[in-house]
Amino acid sequence: MKEIIEILIGIGCVFLVGFLISSYSNMVRLKNLKKKIIEGYAQQIDIDEVDIKMNRVSSYYENKCNAKIIDNSNIVDDITWNDLNMDEVFKKINNTQSTVGQEKLYDMLRRSLYDDNLKNRDRIISYFKENESDRFNLQYILGKLGYSKEAYTSNCLFNEDFNGKNKLLKYKILSKLPIINLILVFFNKFFVLPMIGFACLNIYISLNERRKNYSTEGFTYLIKVINIARKIKSLNINVINENLDDISEDLKRVKKIRRKSIGSDPNSLISEINILSEYTNMLFLSELITYEKIKKTIIENKDYLINIYEFVGSIDALIAVASFRDSLDYFTKPVLNESINKGEKHLMFKEMYHPLIKNPVANSGSFDKSALITGSNASGKSTFIKTIAINAILAQSIYTCCAKEYLSSYFKIYTSMALKDSVLSNESYYIVEIKSLKRILDNVDDRIPSLCFVDEILRGTNTVERIASSSEVLKTLSEDNCICFAATHDIELTYLLENRFNNYHFEENITDNDIRFDYKLYKGRAESRNAIKLLSFMGYSDNIVKRAQERAEKFVCTGKWQ
Repeated sequence: MKEIIEILIGIGCVFLVGFLISSYSNMVRLKNLKKKIIEGYAQQIDIDEVDIKMNRVSSYYENKCNAKIIDNSNIVDDITWNDLNMDEVFKKINNTQSTVGQEKLYDMLRRSLYDDNLKNRDRIISYFKENESDRFNLQYILGKLGYSKEAYTSNCLFNEDFNGKNKLLKYKILSKLPIINLILVFFNKFFVLPMIGFACLNIYISLNERRKNYSTEGFTYLIKVINIARKIKSLNINVINENLDDISEDLKRVKKIRRKSIGSDPNSLISEINILSEYTNMLFLSELITYEKIKKTIIENKDYLINIYEFVGSIDALIAVASFRDSLDYFTKPVLNESINKGEKHLMFKEMYHPLIKNPVANSGSFDKSALITGSNASGKSTFIKTIAINAILAQSIYTCCAKEYLSSYFKIYTSMALKDSVLSNESYYIVEIKSLKRILDNVDDRIPSLCFVDEILRGTNTVERIASSSEVLKTLSEDNCICFAATHDIELTYLLENRFNNYHFEENITDNDIRFDYKLYKGRAESRNAIKLLSFMGYSDNIVKRAQERAEKFVCTGKWQ
């Protein structure tokens, strides 16, 4: 009896030590979370130090696209997203505290809005900028939700049908067999072997399912999201209630599953020493049975859960936008309006800059028709049109522009810039490029004007055909419900299209041993060229540079290559 008491005391001491260690660990974790939130808000994010797997972040948006619950007419398509390095822009804004927050932020940036929902978002963003206490409380709640270890958490929300009915029945039967055989052992020792056999079988099934495709993390995280949503609703913050969809009914519908869990919570006080519970779960297939039950419940309630996921994710994402605004030297809220007729489309901005460039040069402009941008190499043409495109996306997604003023129509936004030939599809650069341009032409309509950006149009073919084809493609875009910004080295286009496009250019200042750019936009076509001069600056021999210059000058005089 004394030995039993000593064993029980020993076990109690182990649990007490585990409790104290885990309590201290949890206290330190929460203290560090508070520090991270306070110190991280409104700070410039160094994207070189950000380690995010973008295929995971984008999974929620991709799932919504595949489920066809997104309006395809307002998405920022893959070509435009990649041309503008929008993954890097996302990282610059992403001061979220949770998986659901960063997934929703990505989803917001991938979809342009054309209505007053933008102002609803802005009211929430502005509230978080001005109300530090509520903002911190929400960030702390979201920080405790944290990040899911599951690679694609939101996949759980987009299963079409529950296909585990037979599996669930099998698990329930197998879970009872070890107990049944244990009872039968008291009547016949023969049942010892079946009892051990079924126990080993159940442990093997549990381990095998984990290795194969059984992951509880995604479902556990969704249950945490439900509980977090309820906490946020209990704060009863008016600006949230008035500007986000009400999820009260959704929370009622999922009331039965919000307290469930699968497996041990990694933050629980005794999870680190609860090995006995782990093996008990495997022996009686408890986790697998709960997993299949919750999977079934989640699939049956996925519409309500998606609404809850959107609610929690939107709050986290909009706090991140508030932090982004406060990290900028200056920003403006866009003034956006609907253009009923083709002639009403317009775009105006003052002191606009690129959010990813350190010490950027700001530019201003006002456009009611298409624009050709010329200038020498490295003068800033491509950066300028990317700056406009990125800010147009930010204006219609997070109601924020890196400018002092921004006024424009609602636009559909397309680019054709950083294209590459495709080895996998055996397509040349030219084929890839004309497909990219064709998608822009196909999407221009009378309902919402398009804003498109083209860098070095049709560079993948010879000069004569390039200029002939480019002039017709650009002319068609300018005649349709579209404002097109095209950066080009082909000065010929500035003459062929001068009735359709306004001409602008960037300049440089060349000396004998240096070339300087001011990266400022000027009216009119470019008059200077620097490609041959750059050969000299890069160390090419004087003979090469001299002969190239002479050959170019002869062509300008005669119109023929000698």
